[in-house]
Parts: sequence; C-alpha cells; structure tokens
Amino acid sequence: MISSYKQISSKYLKGNLKRTILTLIGIILSVALISTVGLFMKGSQISQMESIKKINGHSFHVGISNYDEALLNKIKYNPQIVSFGLMSQGGIVPVGEASVQMNFADHGALEFLTYSLDDGKLPTNDREAVVDSWVLPSIKKGLQIGDSFELDGKTYQLVGLLDNRAFTQKSKVGRLLTYKREFAMGEGRILLEINQKANVKEVLEEIKTLTAEENIDINDQLIKVMNPESNQSILATLVIVISIVVIATVVVIYNAFQISVVERMKQFGLLRSIGATRKQIRQIVMREAVVLAVIAIPVGLVCSLLAVAALQFIFSIILEDGAGISFFHIDWQILFISSIITLTAVLASSYYPAFFAGRISPLLAISSRLSIKKEAIKKQKNNALRKPLSFPLSLALKNVKRNKNRYTITILSIIISSVLFITFSSLMDIAFASKYMKDLSTQSDLTVYLKQDRDDSLVERQQILELLKSLENVSEVKEQDSSFEINLKDTTQSLVTVANIEQTVGIKHSITIVNYMDENKVKRDSELVIKVLVYSFITVISLIGSLNILNTITISIIIRRKELAALKSIGMSQRDLKKMIIYEALIYGLSGSLQGIFFGCILSYIIYLAISDVVKIEWPIPYEACFITFVSALLISFLSVLIPLRKIQKDNLIDVIREQ
Repeated sequence: MISSYKQISSKYLKGNLKRTILTLIGIILSVALISTVGLFMKGSQISQMESIKKINGHSFHVGISNYDEALLNKIKYNPQIVSFGLMSQGGIVPVGEASVQMNFADHGALEFLTYSLDDGKLPTNDREAVVDSWVLPSIKKGLQIGDSFELDGKTYQLVGLLDNRAFTQKSKVGRLLTYKREFAMGEGRILLEINQKANVKEVLEEIKTLTAEENIDINDQLIKVMNPESNQSILATLVIVISIVVIATVVVIYNAFQISVVERMKQFGLLRSIGATRKQIRQIVMREAVVLAVIAIPVGLVCSLLAVAALQFIFSIILEDGAGISFFHIDWQILFISSIITLTAVLASSYYPAFFAGRISPLLAISSRLSIKKEAIKKQKNNALRKPLSFPLSLALKNVKRNKNRYTITILSIIISSVLFITFSSLMDIAFASKYMKDLSTQSDLTVYLKQDRDDSLVERQQILELLKSLENVSEVKEQDSSFEINLKDTTQSLVTVANIEQTVGIKHSITIVNYMDENKVKRDSELVIKVLVYSFITVISLIGSLNILNTITISIIIRRKELAALKSIGMSQRDLKKMIIYEALIYGLSGSLQGIFFGCILSYIIYLAISDVVKIEWPIPYEACFITFVSALLISFLSVLIPLRKIQKDNLIDVIREQ
C-alpha cells in the first residue's frame, strides 16, 4: 500500500526494471566519461613529466649559479620549494683517447639525477662513482659494476652506469659523477624543485629578483607540463575539450530521462487528475533521479578507475620499466567534481520534463498527444516523376517526423558521440605532428663519424663501408656526407659491436662512434606511452559513445512496444515492422553522423586555432575519422534495434496493448 506520493518513485523503478537499468547505464556512462577524461589528463600530465625527465636526464626545475649565502638560505627555507641540492663540475681528466669530466653532487642533487642512471645505483659517498658506459674501456679494460678503478689520483668503486648521451660521445668527453658533502660558498650551482601545488609563476618571479637572470637556468619543458594553465594555448584547448565532455555528459543523461519521462505523461496526467499537485509530480521524478544517481555515480567512478588501472597494467606489459610509470593516479578532486557535475546534470535533466508535466492539463496528458505533432498536409506535385517509397520506409519517415522531440533526443546522442570521436582523433593527429613528437624521432643504433678536417677518397670511404657491412651484428649501413648510420641485428650487443668497429675500422681510420641505443630507448618508450595514452583514450571515448547510442535507441524502441503492437494488430507483418524499425534507426544514424561530422570538423578546427601558436602545422582535415564516424553510426544504429526487435517478436499483442 502506498501512503505517500514519494513511494511511487520506488514502485516505478522496480516495476519498470529494464527501463531503469537502461537509464542507470546512461548515468554510469556519463560519470565514467567525465571522470575518465579527468583521470586521463592527470595521468597524461604525470607520464609526460616522467618522459621529459628521462629525456633530459634530470628532474630539477631551476638551476642557480653564482649564488651567495643569503640566496642559499632563502632557497633553503622557502616553503614553496620541495627540495634542493648542490652540484659542481671539476676538471677534465684524460683517459686514453678520451677524457672524463668530473662531476660532484650532494644527496639532494643526486636525487634529481636518478633519470640519468642506466644501471646500478648512484654514489652514496666520495669513494663511489658512476660513469658513462661508453668510456669504461678507456678508464680500465674489463671494468664492471663493483670493480675499483683509479682516476685523477683517487680510487673509486664503480657502483652504476650513466646512460650514453650523444654529445659526450661526439666530444669524447665522458662523465663521472660522485658524491661530495661540503661545497664552498658559490661553488657550482643550486638545483631545486618547486612544489607542484605552489604558484610556479610567482616562485620563478621571486627567484629572478634574488639574482641576475643569466645565473638562472629554468627547465621550461618540465615547468610547462607541470603548470599547463600558464600557457594560454594549452589552457584554451583544455577548456574546449572539457566543455565538450561536460556537454556530452549532460546530453547523455538528459536523453535517458527525457525519453523516460515524456513517455510517462499519461501516468502523470492520471496522478494530476486524482489530486496530485505540481510539486508532488516534481518530487516523484526528482526522487527517481536522486535514487538512480546515488546508485550509478559510484559504479561509474569504479568503472573509470578500472579503465585507468587497466591502462597501467598495459604499460607494465609493453614497457621494460613500465612498472615505474605511475599513470594510475587517484585524484579525489577529479572524482568529486565528476560526481557533482553528473549529479547536477541528473537533477537538471529530470527537473524540466517534471516541471512540464506538472503544468500541463491532466486531460491532455492522459490522451498521450503531447509529444505528437500533427503533420501539415501538403499537396503533392509532379507525382508522375516521384518514385514511390516502400511502405515501411514511408512509415519510418512519418514516425520520425511526427515526434520531433524523440527524434532530436535520439540523434543528439549520435551527434555528441561523433563530435567527441572526430575532435579527439583530430587532436591526436595534431599532437603526433607536433615538434615534441618529432623530437622523439630516433636515430640509427650506431653512427660512425669521420673527421671533418680530412678529405677521404671514395675508395677509402668504400673500404670503410665494406668493413662495417662485414661485421657480424650489423644488419644495415647507410652512408651519409661524413658519417655511416648503422642498424644492429641484436641491440643488446651494441657495446660489443662498438668494440669491434674500433678494432677493425678505428685502427686504420680516424673515427668517432656514437651509440644512440640509450637515447633511442628513452624516446621509443616516451613515444609508446603517448600513443598508448591517446589510443586508449580514443577507445574509451568510442566505447562510451557507442554504448550511449545503443542505450538511447534501445530505450526509444522499448517504450514504443504498445504502439508497435497496435500496428501488428491491424495487419502489419512482422517483416514490414522489422524493416520500419531498421529504417528509423538508419535515419537516426545517417542524420546524426552527418551533423556530428559537420560540428566535429568545426570544433577540431577551433582547437587547431587555439594551439596554432604552439604547433606550427597545417590543419589536417580528419577524413579518416569522418568516414569511421559515418560507417560506425550506421552500424551501431542498426545493431541497437536487433535486441529490442527480438523482444517485440515474442510479445503477446493483447497483453502489450492492455499495458498502462
């Protein structure tokens, strides 16, 4: 027994379980969409920061040279600065045909240099050291981690290897890094890291007032990624992207509620006729919205976290050091904002139809003619030239025309999903054509440079080329102006191959060998992380958009069971009914995809204009994304009617027509 109008909400939700589940799915998809976008952006920021640190070989934000005690104390006791350290360079010590640059750092500075470490560990005292792996043979034959060696009159234990950098190999000046506890005032430079929660711009301005600008070395790349709001172009792009996602979220939820509420106008009319007030009608619908939101929002957040966790798992599989990439980052602020936006969208989208239902005449609501618009009768001309349409197609067109509200709501889902896919696909193309991605392009595995001041004959160059090709681990050799680019069969044997080249070619010719293996590995990993992030995000957007279209069209068909049963009862065959419904779905798909392609291209161009100051490329028209959108919309629209069609085929006509 119902003692309150509010109890009608729970009775309806339980009595119409399938429609309730479909509405829940719409809300779950919405909150999952917006929270996933937020978490992806946060994770992308973290992974890009890690990528920049690995490429640069350090993680400090600012370096300050020519400092005094007052400046050092201001840095030391500044709450906006997380950590700092001191680092200095010593002399250059000759070792065979190469040299070694001495570098000293305290514990704070060494923490910033972990990204340069390729193997082993960093030194913890002044008797331990790490060096470039390519310079090991010059220091001591057969030198390995754990061995001791003497350099510049002091004995060190080798505890780790630094990654090979091209500039050190070209100049033949390797790096040695060791620990130093005490630094003279003004020696070397201060390395510092700014708190991510601080106002980075204000901290940098404050530092600039403490010393001359030429004494300050700012890690611009890292700071721009850490503080994206400082870049107007990136900020504008983020605003556009987030706005699209929020609009998509509101539309998805509005679709689910609007279709459900509009089709229940007769029930609201009956309640109004027996004395229910406008406020009570609104309370019934709002209570349903709150119950559904309370159930769906936590589920959507969990789905979003599972998607990000799955991405973290993928990283751990495809990358050698994938476990070190902390992409899975639970940001409670993002989850809270996602929940608030979704809850607001649920309440807003359910309030309007409930408010409308409360204001209408009970008699009109009971007649169920509020959502049906009578067509204007138009006189047909040139009938002889007009090819007659099939009956199911003609009826499908009339069904679409007679209920503009349902038509608009249904294609909105397709338009939003299409716009999301095209916009993010275009953004992906722009990102992959950016200077940052071009900087990640890899070199050959090894490059052999000839001395610039000598004019080698063609015969001599041909001899070098043949010698390089004859080496066992060499798969390909490309001759350039003054160098030979070499790709290896087994990249793990790069050091052995370098030694072989020195023993064969290096004895007869003056050459410099640069091993790009370490730099290439960092660049490949960084590029792979970006691609996995982008393609995973596009996949999530596509999946949520597809499920949204399926959900909306499925609801649209299910709520018309009584109408479709009436058509069958007056003689319409099951085959013609099936054709009519399929035609309707294809009309939705065709109209929605074309409009989505139009608006998607416009938005992608707006985003291009927003970031044109950063990315100097021409706007690529997203032909491929448009084609995929068009075909997918038609296919998903077709598939979305198959499940409800099976249900309709099994319905008992009399029972369905008698349903209230």
